[in-house]
Amino acid sequence: MVVGWQREQIKLKKASMKAAVLHQYDPELRRTELVIYQEISYPDPPTGDEVLVHIRAAGVCRTDLHMITGRDLGMPLASLPHILGHENAGVVKAIGGDVQGFGIGDKVLCYPFQSYGDSLAERYGIDSQATLRITPGINASGGFCEFIKFPQRSLIKVGKDANLNELAPLGDAGLTAYGAVRKLMGHIRPQDNVVVIGIGGVGHLGAQLLSRLTPGKIFAVDPRKSARDLANKTGIKNCFESIEELEFLKKEEDSGVRAIIDFFGDERIPNQALQLLANQGRYVAVGTGGEVRVSTAELVAREISIVGSFVGTFTDLVEITNLTERGELISEVLTYPLSEANRALRDLAQGKVTGRAVLIPE
Repeated sequence: MVVGWQREQIKLKKASMKAAVLHQYDPELRRTELVIYQEISYPDPPTGDEVLVHIRAAGVCRTDLHMITGRDLGMPLASLPHILGHENAGVVKAIGGDVQGFGIGDKVLCYPFQSYGDSLAERYGIDSQATLRITPGINASGGFCEFIKFPQRSLIKVGKDANLNELAPLGDAGLTAYGAVRKLMGHIRPQDNVVVIGIGGVGHLGAQLLSRLTPGKIFAVDPRKSARDLANKTGIKNCFESIEELEFLKKEEDSGVRAIIDFFGDERIPNQALQLLANQGRYVAVGTGGEVRVSTAELVAREISIVGSFVGTFTDLVEITNLTERGELISEVLTYPLSEANRALRDLAQGKVTGRAVLIPE
Protein backbone atom coordinates (compact mmCIF):
# COMPACT_ATOMS: atom_id res chain seq x y z
CA MET A 1 0.00 0.00 0.00
CA VAL A 2 1.32 3.47 -0.93
CA VAL A 3 0.54 6.11 1.70
CA GLY A 4 0.05 9.80 0.97
CA TRP A 5 3.56 11.04 1.61
CA GLN A 6 5.04 8.18 -0.46
CA ARG A 7 2.68 9.01 -3.33
CA GLU A 8 3.95 12.61 -3.24
CA GLN A 9 7.55 11.38 -3.37
CA ILE A 10 6.82 9.26 -6.44
CA LYS A 11 5.44 12.36 -8.17
CA LEU A 12 8.53 14.40 -7.25
CA LYS A 13 10.86 12.03 -9.09
CA LYS A 14 9.27 12.96 -12.42
CA ALA A 15 8.69 16.71 -12.05
CA SER A 16 10.51 19.96 -12.83
CA MET A 17 9.94 23.42 -11.44
CA LYS A 18 10.49 27.11 -12.12
CA ALA A 19 13.25 29.18 -10.53
CA ALA A 20 14.96 32.57 -10.85
CA VAL A 21 18.63 31.67 -11.30
CA LEU A 22 21.78 33.79 -11.06
CA HIS A 23 24.18 32.78 -13.85
CA GLN A 24 26.80 35.53 -13.77
CA TYR A 25 27.82 38.45 -11.60
CA ASP A 26 27.01 42.01 -12.63
CA PRO A 27 29.07 44.49 -10.54
CA GLU A 28 27.14 47.52 -11.83
CA LEU A 29 23.69 45.88 -12.04
CA ARG A 30 23.48 46.87 -15.71
CA ARG A 31 22.03 43.76 -17.32
CA THR A 32 18.34 43.59 -18.09
CA GLU A 33 18.16 40.07 -16.70
CA LEU A 34 20.02 39.93 -13.41
CA VAL A 35 18.55 36.47 -12.91
CA ILE A 36 16.99 34.12 -15.45
CA TYR A 37 13.54 32.66 -14.93
CA GLN A 38 13.86 29.07 -16.11
CA GLU A 39 12.94 25.44 -15.66
CA ILE A 40 15.14 23.40 -13.32
CA SER A 41 15.08 19.92 -11.84
CA TYR A 42 12.76 19.17 -8.95
CA PRO A 43 14.50 18.36 -5.64
CA ASP A 44 15.02 14.71 -4.75
CA PRO A 45 12.36 13.35 -2.39
CA PRO A 46 13.03 14.20 1.28
CA THR A 47 14.61 11.56 3.48
CA GLY A 48 15.40 11.33 7.20
CA ASP A 49 14.53 14.60 8.92
CA GLU A 50 14.13 16.53 5.67
CA VAL A 51 10.97 18.47 4.83
CA LEU A 52 10.12 19.53 1.30
CA VAL A 53 8.61 23.00 1.41
CA HIS A 54 6.45 24.45 -1.36
CA ILE A 55 7.66 28.05 -1.31
CA ARG A 56 4.74 30.47 -1.20
CA ALA A 57 6.70 33.64 -0.36
CA ALA A 58 10.40 34.56 -0.68
CA GLY A 59 11.71 37.91 0.53
CA VAL A 60 14.07 39.97 -1.62
CA CYS A 61 16.97 41.43 0.34
CA ARG A 62 19.83 43.83 -0.39
CA THR A 63 22.11 40.88 0.25
CA ASP A 64 20.66 39.39 -2.94
CA LEU A 65 21.80 42.51 -4.80
CA HIS A 66 25.22 42.28 -3.15
CA MET A 67 25.52 38.68 -4.32
CA ILE A 68 24.54 39.60 -7.86
CA THR A 69 27.34 42.19 -7.91
CA GLY A 70 29.81 39.62 -6.57
CA ARG A 71 30.45 41.69 -3.45
CA ASP A 72 32.42 40.12 -0.60
CA LEU A 73 29.99 39.17 2.16
CA GLY A 74 32.66 37.89 4.50
CA MET A 75 31.66 34.26 3.95
CA PRO A 76 32.09 31.64 1.21
CA LEU A 77 29.40 31.86 -1.44
CA ALA A 78 27.80 29.19 -3.61
CA SER A 79 29.20 28.62 -7.08
CA LEU A 80 27.25 29.75 -10.15
CA PRO A 81 24.61 29.09 -11.38
CA HIS A 82 22.91 29.79 -8.08
CA ILE A 83 19.37 30.27 -6.74
CA LEU A 84 19.07 33.25 -4.40
CA GLY A 85 16.53 33.70 -1.63
CA HIS A 86 17.18 33.38 2.12
CA GLU A 87 13.80 34.64 3.47
CA ASN A 88 11.40 31.81 2.87
CA ALA A 89 7.95 30.66 3.93
CA GLY A 90 5.71 28.01 2.48
CA VAL A 91 3.65 24.87 2.90
CA VAL A 92 4.92 21.37 3.66
CA LYS A 93 4.70 19.25 0.50
CA ALA A 94 6.43 16.03 1.61
CA ILE A 95 8.39 14.73 4.61
CA GLY A 96 11.18 12.28 5.32
CA GLY A 97 10.60 9.19 7.39
CA ASP A 98 12.15 10.61 10.57
CA VAL A 99 10.22 13.88 10.62
CA GLN A 100 8.12 14.54 13.70
CA GLY A 101 5.79 17.42 14.45
CA PHE A 102 5.17 18.44 10.83
CA GLY A 103 2.58 17.19 8.39
CA ILE A 104 1.73 17.78 4.74
CA GLY A 105 -0.16 21.06 4.40
CA ASP A 106 1.39 22.77 7.44
CA LYS A 107 2.40 26.39 6.93
CA VAL A 108 6.03 27.00 7.91
CA LEU A 109 8.56 29.80 8.23
CA CYS A 110 12.15 28.88 7.46
CA TYR A 111 15.03 29.83 9.77
CA PRO A 112 17.87 30.81 7.40
CA PHE A 113 20.67 28.83 9.08
CA GLN A 114 20.90 25.07 8.83
CA SER A 115 23.35 23.40 11.19
CA TYR A 116 23.85 20.20 13.11
CA GLY A 117 23.60 21.51 16.68
CA ASP A 118 26.93 20.07 17.84
CA SER A 119 29.33 23.04 18.01
CA LEU A 120 29.68 25.26 21.08
CA ALA A 121 28.12 28.21 19.22
CA GLU A 122 25.08 26.09 18.36
CA ARG A 123 24.85 24.82 21.95
CA TYR A 124 24.50 28.47 22.95
CA GLY A 125 21.77 28.84 20.33
CA ILE A 126 23.87 30.93 17.95
CA ASP A 127 23.49 28.87 14.78
CA SER A 128 24.41 31.92 12.69
CA GLN A 129 28.01 31.59 13.92
CA ALA A 130 28.35 27.83 13.44
CA THR A 131 31.40 27.04 11.31
CA LEU A 132 29.60 24.45 9.17
CA ARG A 133 26.30 26.29 8.80
CA ILE A 134 24.38 26.20 5.55
CA THR A 135 22.42 29.27 4.51
CA PRO A 136 20.01 28.63 1.62
CA GLY A 137 20.29 31.47 -0.86
CA ILE A 138 23.85 32.29 0.22
CA ASN A 139 26.02 29.15 0.14
CA ALA A 140 23.31 26.73 -0.98
CA SER A 141 20.28 26.92 -3.28
CA GLY A 142 17.66 29.30 -1.93
CA GLY A 143 13.97 30.05 -2.21
CA PHE A 144 13.63 31.91 -5.53
CA CYS A 145 11.98 28.73 -6.77
CA GLU A 146 8.93 26.56 -6.18
CA PHE A 147 10.29 23.86 -3.87
CA ILE A 148 13.23 23.49 -1.49
CA LYS A 149 14.19 21.03 1.25
CA PHE A 150 14.88 22.01 4.86
CA PRO A 151 15.80 19.98 7.93
CA GLN A 152 12.88 20.05 10.35
CA ARG A 153 15.20 21.73 12.89
CA SER A 154 15.09 24.88 10.73
CA LEU A 155 11.32 25.19 10.45
CA ILE A 156 8.74 27.02 12.54
CA LYS A 157 5.13 25.91 12.21
CA VAL A 158 2.76 28.87 11.99
CA GLY A 159 -0.99 29.18 12.16
CA LYS A 160 -3.22 27.94 9.36
CA ASP A 161 -4.45 31.51 8.82
CA ALA A 162 -0.95 33.05 8.88
CA ASN A 163 -0.09 35.46 6.07
CA LEU A 164 3.08 33.93 4.61
CA ASN A 165 3.78 37.05 2.52
CA GLU A 166 4.17 39.05 5.73
CA LEU A 167 6.04 36.33 7.61
CA ALA A 168 8.67 35.42 5.00
CA PRO A 169 10.79 38.60 5.50
CA LEU A 170 11.04 37.85 9.21
CA GLY A 171 13.52 35.09 8.33
CA ASP A 172 16.20 37.72 7.77
CA ALA A 173 14.79 41.26 8.02
CA GLY A 174 12.93 40.47 11.22
CA LEU A 175 15.81 38.49 12.70
CA THR A 176 18.28 41.23 11.85
CA ALA A 177 16.10 43.93 13.38
CA TYR A 178 15.41 41.91 16.53
CA GLY A 179 19.06 40.96 16.97
CA ALA A 180 20.06 44.62 16.85
CA VAL A 181 17.33 45.76 19.23
CA ARG A 182 18.25 43.06 21.75
CA LYS A 183 21.72 44.61 21.99
CA LEU A 184 20.09 47.77 23.32
CA MET A 185 17.55 46.30 25.72
CA GLY A 186 18.59 47.29 29.24
CA HIS A 187 20.79 50.07 27.86
CA ILE A 188 17.98 52.44 26.89
CA ARG A 189 16.35 54.29 29.80
CA PRO A 190 13.06 56.20 29.99
CA GLN A 191 13.26 59.51 28.10
CA ASP A 192 16.47 58.52 26.29
CA ASN A 193 16.73 59.61 22.66
CA VAL A 194 17.12 56.71 20.23
CA VAL A 195 17.76 57.08 16.49
CA VAL A 196 16.96 54.58 13.74
CA ILE A 197 18.71 55.27 10.44
CA GLY A 198 17.07 53.67 7.40
CA ILE A 199 13.37 52.76 7.43
CA GLY A 200 13.49 50.05 4.79
CA GLY A 201 12.75 46.34 4.82
CA VAL A 202 14.71 45.86 8.05
CA GLY A 203 14.49 49.33 9.60
CA HIS A 204 10.70 49.57 9.68
CA LEU A 205 10.69 46.42 11.80
CA GLY A 206 13.56 47.64 13.99
CA ALA A 207 11.88 50.97 14.71
CA GLN A 208 8.68 49.21 15.79
CA LEU A 209 10.56 46.77 18.03
CA LEU A 210 12.43 49.63 19.69
CA SER A 211 9.19 51.45 20.41
CA ARG A 212 7.54 48.33 21.82
CA LEU A 213 10.43 46.81 23.76
CA THR A 214 12.33 49.82 25.12
CA PRO A 215 11.24 53.01 26.94
CA GLY A 216 13.18 55.46 24.75
CA LYS A 217 11.96 58.26 22.47
CA ILE A 218 12.38 57.05 18.87
CA PHE A 219 13.58 59.24 15.99
CA ALA A 220 13.58 57.82 12.44
CA VAL A 221 15.84 59.05 9.62
CA ASP A 222 15.34 58.28 5.94
CA PRO A 223 15.59 60.56 2.88
CA ARG A 224 12.61 58.87 1.20
CA LYS A 225 9.17 60.27 1.95
CA SER A 226 7.61 56.84 1.39
CA ALA A 227 9.87 55.40 4.11
CA ARG A 228 9.00 58.20 6.55
CA ASP A 229 5.31 57.64 5.78
CA LEU A 230 5.80 53.95 6.59
CA ALA A 231 7.42 54.89 9.90
CA ASN A 232 4.39 57.07 10.68
CA LYS A 233 2.08 54.18 9.78
CA THR A 234 3.85 51.94 12.27
CA GLY A 235 3.58 54.51 15.07
CA ILE A 236 6.91 56.38 14.79
CA LYS A 237 6.00 60.08 14.69
CA ASN A 238 9.43 61.77 14.88
CA CYS A 239 10.69 61.32 11.33
CA PHE A 240 13.47 63.25 9.61
CA GLU A 241 15.03 63.41 6.16
CA SER A 242 18.68 63.56 7.23
CA ILE A 243 20.99 63.15 10.22
CA GLU A 244 21.81 66.85 10.07
CA GLU A 245 18.24 67.64 11.11
CA LEU A 246 18.92 65.93 14.45
CA GLU A 247 21.66 68.34 15.51
CA PHE A 248 19.22 69.91 17.96
CA LEU A 249 19.43 66.75 20.09
CA LYS A 250 23.05 67.55 20.97
CA LYS A 251 22.16 71.01 22.23
CA GLU A 252 19.84 69.82 24.95
CA GLU A 253 21.47 69.79 28.37
CA ASP A 254 22.36 66.30 29.62
CA SER A 255 20.89 64.87 26.44
CA GLY A 256 22.25 63.81 23.05
CA VAL A 257 21.48 60.37 21.72
CA ARG A 258 21.69 57.33 23.96
CA ALA A 259 21.59 54.77 21.13
CA ILE A 260 21.64 54.59 17.34
CA ILE A 261 20.84 51.63 15.12
CA ASP A 262 22.19 52.20 11.62
CA PHE A 263 20.39 50.00 9.12
CA PHE A 264 21.88 51.94 6.20
CA GLY A 265 25.59 52.30 7.00
CA ASP A 266 26.96 53.64 3.75
CA GLU A 267 29.44 56.46 3.12
CA ARG A 268 29.60 59.20 5.77
CA ILE A 269 26.66 58.06 7.88
CA PRO A 270 28.50 56.03 10.54
CA ASN A 271 30.76 58.90 11.54
CA GLN A 272 27.93 61.43 11.44
CA ALA A 273 26.02 59.09 13.72
CA LEU A 274 28.89 58.85 16.21
CA GLN A 275 28.91 62.62 16.58
CA LEU A 276 25.28 62.50 17.72
CA LEU A 277 25.99 60.07 20.53
CA ALA A 278 25.93 61.26 24.10
CA ASN A 279 28.72 60.06 26.39
CA GLN A 280 28.22 56.35 27.12
CA GLY A 281 26.05 56.12 24.02
CA ARG A 282 25.94 53.03 21.85
CA TYR A 283 26.12 52.80 18.03
CA VAL A 284 24.89 49.52 16.50
CA ALA A 285 25.97 48.93 12.90
CA VAL A 286 23.73 46.70 10.80
CA GLY A 287 24.04 48.15 7.29
CA THR A 288 27.41 47.70 5.62
CA GLY A 289 29.48 49.64 3.13
CA GLY A 290 30.78 52.54 5.23
CA GLU A 291 33.62 52.92 7.69
CA VAL A 292 33.76 53.86 11.37
CA ARG A 293 36.65 56.15 12.32
CA VAL A 294 37.18 57.15 15.92
CA SER A 295 40.32 57.61 17.97
CA THR A 296 40.88 55.39 20.97
CA ALA A 297 41.22 58.57 23.05
CA GLU A 298 37.67 59.60 22.14
CA LEU A 299 36.42 56.06 22.61
CA VAL A 300 37.83 55.99 26.13
CA ALA A 301 37.03 59.53 27.22
CA ARG A 302 33.41 59.40 26.04
CA GLU A 303 32.92 55.73 26.91
CA ILE A 304 30.96 55.15 23.73
CA SER A 305 30.35 51.67 22.38
CA ILE A 306 30.46 50.55 18.74
CA VAL A 307 28.73 47.24 18.14
CA GLY A 308 28.20 45.17 15.02
CA SER A 309 24.98 43.16 14.69
CA PHE A 310 24.43 40.32 12.23
CA VAL A 311 21.15 38.46 12.87
CA GLY A 312 19.31 36.74 15.69
CA THR A 313 18.66 33.26 17.00
CA PHE A 314 16.00 30.66 16.27
CA THR A 315 14.12 31.63 19.43
CA ASP A 316 14.28 35.28 18.32
CA LEU A 317 12.52 34.25 15.12
CA VAL A 318 9.85 32.41 17.11
CA GLU A 319 9.25 35.51 19.25
CA ILE A 320 9.06 37.98 16.36
CA THR A 321 6.81 35.59 14.43
CA ASN A 322 4.42 35.45 17.38
CA LEU A 323 4.38 39.25 17.59
CA THR A 324 3.51 39.49 13.89
CA GLU A 325 0.86 36.79 13.98
CA ARG A 326 -0.81 38.62 16.90
CA GLY A 327 -0.86 41.85 14.89
CA GLU A 328 1.55 43.66 17.22
CA LEU A 329 4.17 44.15 14.49
CA ILE A 330 3.52 45.43 10.98
CA SER A 331 5.50 43.62 8.27
CA GLU A 332 5.04 45.83 5.21
CA VAL A 333 5.48 43.94 1.93
CA LEU A 334 5.20 44.55 -1.80
CA THR A 335 4.57 41.35 -3.76
CA TYR A 336 5.80 40.31 -7.22
CA PRO A 337 5.31 37.07 -9.18
CA LEU A 338 8.46 34.92 -9.16
CA SER A 339 8.57 35.36 -12.95
CA GLU A 340 9.14 39.09 -12.34
CA ALA A 341 12.09 38.64 -10.00
CA ASN A 342 14.17 41.03 -12.13
CA ARG A 343 11.61 43.80 -11.68
CA ALA A 344 11.62 43.26 -7.91
CA LEU A 345 15.43 43.34 -7.78
CA ARG A 346 15.61 46.50 -9.87
CA ASP A 347 12.89 48.23 -7.84
CA LEU A 348 14.84 47.41 -4.69
CA ALA A 349 18.11 48.68 -6.18
CA GLN A 350 16.39 51.93 -7.23
CA GLY A 351 14.78 52.55 -3.83
CA LYS A 352 11.23 51.95 -5.07
CA VAL A 353 10.33 49.29 -2.50
CA THR A 354 8.62 50.41 0.68
CA GLY A 355 9.07 47.71 3.30
CA ARG A 356 10.11 44.36 1.81
CA ALA A 357 9.71 42.96 -1.69
CA VAL A 358 8.37 39.40 -1.70
CA LEU A 359 8.34 36.96 -4.63
CA ILE A 360 5.33 34.67 -5.07
CA PRO A 361 5.77 31.51 -7.18
CA GLU A 362 2.89 31.17 -9.64
